[in-house]
Amino acid sequence: MIVLHNMGGARSEEELKEFLYNMFMDKRIISSPIRYFLAPLISNLRYKKVWKNYEKIGGSRIYDITESLAKKMEKISGKKTTYAFRYTKPHLKDVIEDEEIIFLPLYPHYSFTTYESSLDELKELNINAKIIKPFYKHPQFNEIIKENILNSIDNPNKWHLIFSAHGLPKKMIKKGDLYESQVKEHVEILKKLLPEFKSISLAFQSRFGFSEWLQPYLNEELKKYKNENVLIYPISFMIDNSETDLELKVEYKHLADEVGIKNYKVVDCPNDSEKTAKFLVELVNESSNSKSN
Repeated sequence: MIVLHNMGGARSEEELKEFLYNMFMDKRIISSPIRYFLAPLISNLRYKKVWKNYEKIGGSRIYDITESLAKKMEKISGKKTTYAFRYTKPHLKDVIEDEEIIFLPLYPHYSFTTYESSLDELKELNINAKIIKPFYKHPQFNEIIKENILNSIDNPNKWHLIFSAHGLPKKMIKKGDLYESQVKEHVEILKKLLPEFKSISLAFQSRFGFSEWLQPYLNEELKKYKNENVLIYPISFMIDNSETDLELKVEYKHLADEVGIKNYKVVDCPNDSEKTAKFLVELVNESSNSKSN
């Protein structure tokens, strides 16, 4: 049985409230016991206001896309394939059956806050599983990204390509999180596959709170490109969700218009394409990319 694992998302106010509560209760997000106070406070105070933004995109697409991806993988592999989310239903405990589990976190890069948090749930449930490692170096994966990027525009030599990664507090990196180094290495791999662009850079989105996060920030990076064409690729996501559909395609598009960017476009994530499904099945079949829990 293959289990795809991701953060989850919200299709309703109540689902958003659940997502916010569970996220801020995660010790990988807030390590201090203050999370027991902050999680109910933030989720209760913010969910109605935040939902108004989610309504602009009709809620998160992560459910429909992930379900479609799982069905395609099951057809290709012949193995039962399902999915679970860390912060919203269905949770891992709801989908696990008494059989061999192949656990595939849908995070290309390692981070305490994503990949390691997924493994925490396995440990909490005392589940033995074959665990698929982060796969950002995989040539097949990077060919999918390359194709998605090049198919999204004509004449890449007229465009600036920005790889947008989810932000992370710098204090996480100081604690040993490998996320920043892996994302930067991934960008260097992709630069070699995409030599046609006018420029290629990396920036970080989705920061909150008062601590210093990884830089450059995407909102600052966009200010460099007045009267230019800018293409965004969300490098840290496998499935389109509120942070691509809302944050990148709506909120940062508004900023791009204010800056005076001529054309601003966001590339879709790998999502549930046939090539993505085939790649993930291949990943499952490669024993060198997995280990026992």
